[in-house]
Amino acid sequence: MRLKTSLKLGLTGAVALGAVLGSAGLAFADYAPQPGDVVAVGGDTPQYALSFLSDGDYNGDAGFNAAGAFNRLVTFNATADNNARSAYANGSTLTTPIPLNPTDVLRAGTFPVQRVQSSGAAVSALLADTSKEINFVFSASQPTAAQQSTAASNGWGYLHVVEIGTDSVKIATNATTNAPAGLSPAELVKIYNGTYTTWNQIPGNSGGSTDAIIPLIPPSSSSIYKTLVADLKTANGGTAVTLAASVKTVEQNDPSAITSATVPADAIVPFSQARLNLWGDGYFHNPATVYPGSGTALSSGINLLTGTAPDAAAAYSSGITDYVIYRQSDATSATPFEPGGTRNWVQTLFANANNNALVQTSSGQALIAASGVTPVYNDLGNVSSG
Repeated sequence: MRLKTSLKLGLTGAVALGAVLGSAGLAFADYAPQPGDVVAVGGDTPQYALSFLSDGDYNGDAGFNAAGAFNRLVTFNATADNNARSAYANGSTLTTPIPLNPTDVLRAGTFPVQRVQSSGAAVSALLADTSKEINFVFSASQPTAAQQSTAASNGWGYLHVVEIGTDSVKIATNATTNAPAGLSPAELVKIYNGTYTTWNQIPGNSGGSTDAIIPLIPPSSSSIYKTLVADLKTANGGTAVTLAASVKTVEQNDPSAITSATVPADAIVPFSQARLNLWGDGYFHNPATVYPGSGTALSSGINLLTGTAPDAAAAYSSGITDYVIYRQSDATSATPFEPGGTRNWVQTLFANANNNALVQTSSGQALIAASGVTPVYNDLGNVSSG
């Protein structure tokens, strides 16, 4: 679902931001989901896969809602607008952003609530939603064992998990960078814990730049943060890595975190391969251009490190998975999704005995692929991350 918001931060590519951001604008009315609609919230990383499944993609492939069904599939992006930018309040600057905490109306006739902006927050919101305004969530992480226990206590059986695609996290740099061709997990441990502060301190890269490395990381609630931190712990022999004071928090999957850094050539950040694929496909255009918009796609201005690291190890790359997660009690519901139909909404969209739910079809998988994700279908049932 496409939702208008107030102020946005993080224009990327050819668009430059001034030092001080403008005032937050007025909110506009959007479609408010009706009682029979299926509503989803979720994390930034898988948001485009679900947006395309509901409303179609930029290649002209129709989404679920194009068929004119009486009840609709409505997905709310984690980010505040469709260029994957978060919203910031009046008075924000590039160095001191003030989160706006944008809102959305999950059901017609209800008041606005804070937008869910991460995978972790999405599962928490689903568990807190005893009125069932939210039908399912899209997430790049599985529920925890404790969350599964809460779902059982709520009388839902468990949280049912379906894998819809795979992605990977790699290290992003500016197109022109002082970083070596690759950075291994062991090297990243010492960058993020503050042992290596300049490029030439990395063993095997003594001829590199004397500039200070600028290590960046997404918010702690994000799936990419959790992936990197878990991988650093593994590379550190099972001991959690304490992040150095030099590590700064930035928006997840936002190229401007790199391109707007004080010295872009020295900045690194973990980044979704699927999101960069979407940039490479020309999906994002200049949001400063009035309708009908710019005919030229924006360039991300960043690359992902894939070469051999100075320690001769492979560059860091960590697989992640995109999931949809719903209450098991909804999977067994006898209430049809559409008037006159026989399937409930779970059977229509995600899993049925005939293996022809939306995400199982070739058209559904093409929509997922258009988001940059590799479509993979696995009904995992009652699983947790531990």
